[in-house]
Amino acid sequence: MSIMVLEAVCGELLACEAVASHREFCESWLAKDASYLRVLRFHQNNASADALTTCASKLGYYAYHFGKSKKPKCLDWAVRFERLQGMCMAAVEQQARAKWMTPNRMGL
Repeated sequence: MSIMVLEAVCGELLACEAVASHREFCESWLAKDASYLRVLRFHQNNASADALTTCASKLGYYAYHFGKSKKPKCLDWAVRFERLQGMCMAAVEQQARAKWMTPNRMGL
C-alpha cells in the first residue's frame, strides 16, 4: 500500500531531521494539505501518484546535491534519499500496473 511508503519516507525524514513534523512533510515534500496522510489513513486510501512523484522528485533533487558533497553525512543522506526515491517510484509503478494490467485492458 502506497501510504506505507509515504509513512516510511516521512519516518526517515523525521529521523534525520529533514522535517520537523508530519504536517511539514505533507506540505513541503508532497505539496499537499497538512492533513493529507491523516485523511489517507482514515479513509484507508492509497497515496496519489501526484504525491508519490512529487516526493520522489524532491528526494532525487536532494540526493543529487548531497551526492556532490565530500562530507560522509551528506553522502549517507544521498544514499538514503535515493533509496526512498526508488520506493516512491516503485509504488507509482505498482499503482499504474494495477490499472492497466487487467484482462480486458490488455486485450485478452
